[in-house]
Amino acid sequence: RENMTSYCQPLYCERCSRYPYVGRISVGEEEHVDFIYQFVKERFVPTRHQSLTIFYTAPDIIGPPKPNYGELFHLPGSNRKEIDISLSPWQKEDDFIRWYINKFAFWQYHKNTYIDIEFHEAVYPIRVSIYEIYNPGSVIQILAQDSNNQWNKLWDESSQIVPPTSRLFSPPLSHPCNFKTKMLRLVFRNSPLESYTKLDAVMLIGTSELIFPRNANESLTNLLKRINCMYSSHHEEVHNLTPDLKSAHLDIVQLQQNFPEYCVICKSDIKRKTFYKNNLKRKQESQEDEILLIILKNLDLMTLCRLNYVNKRFNDLIRDPRLYTRLNIRIVPDKYIRDIFCYFTPRCKYLRQLDLTASNFDVKDFVKFIDNCGRHLTHLKLKLALIHCRVDDEEFSYLERLNGLEYLNLLDTHIETQRLCKILHKNQRMREIYLEMYFERDLNLDAVLIELGKSCPDLEVISSNMEVRHLTSRGINAFADCKNLRKINLFHHCCVDDEEFSYLERLNGLEYLNLHNTHIETQRLCKILQKNQRMRELRLKMYSKNDLINLGEVLIELGNSCRDLEVIDSMQLRYSLTSRDINAFANCKNLREVKLFLHKYPETDDSFFRLLSSYQNLQEVCLFCTVLSDHNLELLAKCKNLKKLYICTPPLYQLNLHTPDKCSVILEQCLKLQEAYLYNISDRLVNQWKKRYPH
Repeated sequence: RENMTSYCQPLYCERCSRYPYVGRISVGEEEHVDFIYQFVKERFVPTRHQSLTIFYTAPDIIGPPKPNYGELFHLPGSNRKEIDISLSPWQKEDDFIRWYINKFAFWQYHKNTYIDIEFHEAVYPIRVSIYEIYNPGSVIQILAQDSNNQWNKLWDESSQIVPPTSRLFSPPLSHPCNFKTKMLRLVFRNSPLESYTKLDAVMLIGTSELIFPRNANESLTNLLKRINCMYSSHHEEVHNLTPDLKSAHLDIVQLQQNFPEYCVICKSDIKRKTFYKNNLKRKQESQEDEILLIILKNLDLMTLCRLNYVNKRFNDLIRDPRLYTRLNIRIVPDKYIRDIFCYFTPRCKYLRQLDLTASNFDVKDFVKFIDNCGRHLTHLKLKLALIHCRVDDEEFSYLERLNGLEYLNLLDTHIETQRLCKILHKNQRMREIYLEMYFERDLNLDAVLIELGKSCPDLEVISSNMEVRHLTSRGINAFADCKNLRKINLFHHCCVDDEEFSYLERLNGLEYLNLHNTHIETQRLCKILQKNQRMRELRLKMYSKNDLINLGEVLIELGNSCRDLEVIDSMQLRYSLTSRDINAFANCKNLREVKLFLHKYPETDDSFFRLLSSYQNLQEVCLFCTVLSDHNLELLAKCKNLKKLYICTPPLYQLNLHTPDKCSVILEQCLKLQEAYLYNISDRLVNQWKKRYPH
């Protein structure tokens, strides 16, 4: 332990890895008191919890906050927990984990949830600081564990309205703590399933000796409040002692600096000793503007906008239109959208990609933005929830002005058939179109597909789901004329029978096929696969009680015709795989993702797992409702490139791993593993694994 020689704000310390920080203040020649600043060492969560808050918080709460937590980006509305504004390329969305939790979590009643956190050293608490990133205000209680393992209150929720912005929350500890502790419990309020809180870190500040205010009629909490009023411009905030990041913990610093004036240790007076002081300065090297722009293109939006504080040169550079060819404005309410459009209009001269997923906007503001910035637009994503969307069909007419669109996503919008066909007729370079409608709509998909076949011959991707009606053989026949089609996503089209899928046999360049919950049958599917030998991704989630697909025969056809297959996603395996099936499927050497529903797969049969162990490119394995024997785990561990492993056994099936600690063989041998989702694994095992396998 080192003595403190200077004062700083721990939040902004460059060397966060040096925590816990200790500030030792000498008392006379022999006595001293240490002010100890420490972050979480271990965390413990309730078993079988169904809380998104714990799911998102638990992995990141250990250790100090992220380096860029301090200064937040202040675009209009950007601090709202749900708003997402960025300049990044569009990524493939993997909502599997969230879907899985949402799918099964409703089985249980959600009580107030909590997480227990352990620190490095037991102290007398004087402050608990919570780094809240999303949905602040959900922590309603803080408790401390005493030497008898009893939980004692440090703070209870007070009635307050919390703005939806990230914050450093340090509640005034209203209950005195006269014992040392290194275990705290954070209790979260009961919240809707779709809502969650995310914490980045928790700091515990405490002392090695019990200290009291010199004024016997004043509590330590009230003393810190009084000091806070003198040194903080936000002293009107009585529920949070650190409302301003820049002045966080200055009251404790002042308490240390003037300890003899404020406090005593037992019966001894204490002299002031220095506290850490932050001195963060970053050296900027001068470079040519063109080189700097190349570097700046790799920065996220928040970091980019912070650079305007560096100097005038950077302030000019970050406004260069070449940095703003992509713009994602997601989940933004209408009261912010106008200011955001105004902010980006002078920057988006060369805008090519625009994503307005779930954002509410006045059509006049949108049209004005498109008129100013849409000349080079090629990709447009308008995912608008019907519940909130106020853009009707007539207002989509402004998209008819565009003629260079290559990508169009109209998820859950009010657009109608005739309007969409006019837009497609004007944008004949269209390559990707997404028409997922999760609410009942009257869109005539047949008419849309016929227009695509006539006007957009270069179409490569079509995606639609069950809520888009009026799909018949005429529509499938028409868009099958688009010979460049490489990706077809027709999930949930239950109204289309097997015969109508025969038109897909005319295609020969498909690389992706999703026929989730359709009525296609085994023979038809095998014919399509035989004609499309470049197939790389096949998704066949069949929830129907009718066994329309024999997976064994499909695997044989894949092994014979589609040897470059990379992804197989089948939610049901109702047929036992034979050695012939497995041997044929073994020809697909490039497999990297396997998702299977193994409800009826024999527990004692290891042939399928021996097959998986032979795939050295395998990166993701997801097995639903299965029991993994120790031997099968050892076989999976031979997949040296495995990055994600999901063994999903919801309570309905009451399935358990034979010996959970045997899962460590995966961690020991799969050095590239990044995510593992397992049931019935205790906190004790998790903490042991984290120490034993830091990778």
